[in-house]
Amino acid sequence: MFKNYINREERLEARRKLPELMVEGLLLGGTGMGVLALIFEIAADAFSVAAYQTLLAIHGASGYHEIAIGAFIVLSILLFFGIVPAYKAGAYVRPNAGGSGPLVEAIGPHKLRWLSWIGTSLFFLDAVLTIIISSISASDVTMLVLPELAPYRIWLAQGFAFFIMAVLVALGPKRAVPLFLLGGGAFTLFTLGALGLVGGTAVAHPEWAFLTEGIVTRLELTGVTEHVVRAQQDLAALSWVFIFQLFFSSMSSAMLGFSGYEVIPASGKHAARPKWKVINTALTLAAVFLIGTGVFQLYAAKQWNIPATEGYSTLLIEYEIVAVQTLGKGVTPEDIVLTSNDIRAAEEMYAELPADLAIEELHGEDGEIAAELAQLSPEEYVAKTAADIALVRAINDNVLGTPGETFLLIAGTLLAIILLLAQGGGYVGGAAVAANAARLGRLPSFFSDDRVGIAIIWGVAAMFIPFIREVVIVEAYYAFGFVSAFVITSTTVFFVRDDVLRDRGIQPGSAEAKSLRFAGLRGVIASYFMLIVLVTQKTEALPAILVAGVIITLFQMFYANGGFRREEKAVTLPSYPPGTTRPLYVAGMQRANDEARQRGIVDTVEELIESGAFAKFNVGPDRIRTLCCYLYNINPALFHHNGHLHHERIEEPSLELEATYHRARQMRDKLARDIEDYSHFGIFTFINNYHINWVDEAHGRDASVVQQAMLDILFPLTPHDEIWKEYRAFQSQRQPEPIWQFSRRRYLWAKDQWPNLSDRITTIWTLQDFGLVPRDIDVQTVIAVADGKHQMRVRIPPRTVDDEIDDFDEEK
Repeated sequence: MFKNYINREERLEARRKLPELMVEGLLLGGTGMGVLALIFEIAADAFSVAAYQTLLAIHGASGYHEIAIGAFIVLSILLFFGIVPAYKAGAYVRPNAGGSGPLVEAIGPHKLRWLSWIGTSLFFLDAVLTIIISSISASDVTMLVLPELAPYRIWLAQGFAFFIMAVLVALGPKRAVPLFLLGGGAFTLFTLGALGLVGGTAVAHPEWAFLTEGIVTRLELTGVTEHVVRAQQDLAALSWVFIFQLFFSSMSSAMLGFSGYEVIPASGKHAARPKWKVINTALTLAAVFLIGTGVFQLYAAKQWNIPATEGYSTLLIEYEIVAVQTLGKGVTPEDIVLTSNDIRAAEEMYAELPADLAIEELHGEDGEIAAELAQLSPEEYVAKTAADIALVRAINDNVLGTPGETFLLIAGTLLAIILLLAQGGGYVGGAAVAANAARLGRLPSFFSDDRVGIAIIWGVAAMFIPFIREVVIVEAYYAFGFVSAFVITSTTVFFVRDDVLRDRGIQPGSAEAKSLRFAGLRGVIASYFMLIVLVTQKTEALPAILVAGVIITLFQMFYANGGFRREEKAVTLPSYPPGTTRPLYVAGMQRANDEARQRGIVDTVEELIESGAFAKFNVGPDRIRTLCCYLYNINPALFHHNGHLHHERIEEPSLELEATYHRARQMRDKLARDIEDYSHFGIFTFINNYHINWVDEAHGRDASVVQQAMLDILFPLTPHDEIWKEYRAFQSQRQPEPIWQFSRRRYLWAKDQWPNLSDRITTIWTLQDFGLVPRDIDVQTVIAVADGKHQMRVRIPPRTVDDEIDDFDEEK
């Protein structure tokens, strides 16, 4: 089970290419994105949550840092030794699959195919929630730079969501990649350095914890933070039952730190080759980054006793402490001098508190703050608040005009930008999943355009932002999306089909196959454990997730089957006459199969063009493509972008569509014959129109003699009887323009070639007309073929009495 399922030669070759694969595509060149480019692209989605995973872990543990650290360690083990191996195995088997839903269709057994429907629904919800949590988070972090905007944080979040949507729709997801590379790269590199500094100072200076209270108070006073969650008593005083309850609660909240990880395989469709190596390396490095950032942040939070501050990242509080003490002038307890202005400000704040605070607000939205304040006497409240105000003043005085101020500005700006760009992961990932569902026939075809999917995701998210408002509210719903992706991917890898293994060079039942399935099993254990914890701890979010997931899934089933009827075993492709521009389909699955047929024909035509099979027609490829579009009702756009990247075909998203595609690929001979026929049609039209000029029955040269002579001259490589029979069956008729634009080129070719090749025959015919040669002379000519490399003798049979009798019998 521990044997490497990748053969040695492939491993060595991939390892040799890894150095160049690390930096491939950073400048948007080369054959695809390398490891760092892939990481930077998904960093906006995956790594941005690193700024909030500590806050959520501490919040879930009710402020107990030790419990949050233990929960995060267990989650890290599950991720690195469970989820990572399963995703790496899936990426190796099918690097082009994309998300969890497409992976089930590509490599999973038929009995698990229903998971792809659920996976699509939950991923779409996950995309919407990504927009919500990222826009709100970006708005919250903006308060660090511009705290005066706190009253407008929801409007700011709406503006952020709209801005990224507008950019992606205007530029298109592919052209917007540089934004993700630039933002993700800058954030990743800055975070690595900054967290190293935070971790080092937290180890060396735990006494800096006295600054935390002042920073938190300032956040509360400015309205940036509305809820602060602190430990209420010593951990030793808690019962084991309560500790375990907080442990699992913290674990369910900290899971959000792994959000975006499931996007890596989907983005890997654009990776450089070998794709599996790029994706697998990115999966490992991303896991190390996510785990490392969580460990550093949680350790520093414990050292400096940082509580969970809703609406403001724990990471930024750590940055502020470092900015003041390491990069600023530094603050000591002796520097905190209480002034009369501080006392007066605290008294004014107390006077502004509602008189019935302890009664009215104790159970309201600010219940925890109200309960804390209600226990203080007026003197105690003023003394505490005045001390915090003095501390805030000391912090501000000692950071202004120092490198620490610049550090905070960069940190806040970068985090705001990365959280802003994190919406791109939701937009692009959700749109990609919707496009895949459209290709499967489960959503309307307009979802095939990523821009449409992006706009719809924004519209749904924009409706819910004003109601959700807080990160800690949406995280309960958000986690179900990516945890379900973990479950589906791991289960699919464990139950991978035998034919898929054989295609990858792995013999079913071998040690390599067992090793690959064991990787899936580890993912199953980890992901199912995560799901159980999530369901038990976030039960209140489960009904909404189930209702939304069921609605989207039912809509997919309704659209795919044309109603809530049982799906037929085999989808019948519609039959439309050539030139049907807007085929009508009774069900989405019918449309999906027809589009798979079109893609198969397009690839076959392109293959014939590239092989030179159509070179003899002396017609541009575009005219051949237009002819095929008309004859077989092909969408012309497929010839320009058939879903291929770097000339590499991406497999159809399901077994049925792949079978339909290959049936279309088997039409190679029919395609060649149809195009040949319309080539003949153009030449036959020329002969039909011009042969009359040389007909002279008085000299024994009737229409059939001239026609046969012209056929033999223009078709020197085709047996005479064969081409003559075909011409006799020809009927001159008006053809639609897409057909005639091709046939006309052959018509003009024949018109150009006839004078060049017929001079000997037409000379004899002219001499016959003047009576200078016998009418029964044996006329022969030599025709150069195969670009002049070969010559053929063409003999025009004389007119005889037997021919006249045969014609008389045929007419009779």
